[in-house]
Amino acid sequence: MDGSHKALLALLGYVFLQNARPDKAAVVLAALDRLEPGDTRTLRALALAQLRSAKPQRALDTLDRLAIAGGVDAAFHLLRAQALSATDRAADAADAMRAYVALREATRTHPATPPSTDPR
Repeated sequence: MDGSHKALLALLGYVFLQNARPDKAAVVLAALDRLEPGDTRTLRALALAQLRSAKPQRALDTLDRLAIAGGVDAAFHLLRAQALSATDRAADAADAMRAYVALREATRTHPATPPSTDPR
């Protein structure tokens, strides 16, 4: 399967998520994950689909894989907080939400500087 087929699967998963079909999105994104294991965008979207499908433990498992793949960012912590809350782990969810807020604040006060295009 080439890159355009994978892009089509990613788009299909996105469309299902946007149209309140998280179960279908999870199936498509799980297939894409099989084709490209460890892709951070796919894992993040899959965790979101699993969370919206009322499968928070699966979402947590996917988020563990996302962390291993280096995809820990503000969105990761927000998804994790939601999944932990859905599994009645309030204290852990609060910690994850604090991490989300801290990363969002750090991004606002220190935005990433784009690379210089100056050839010197």
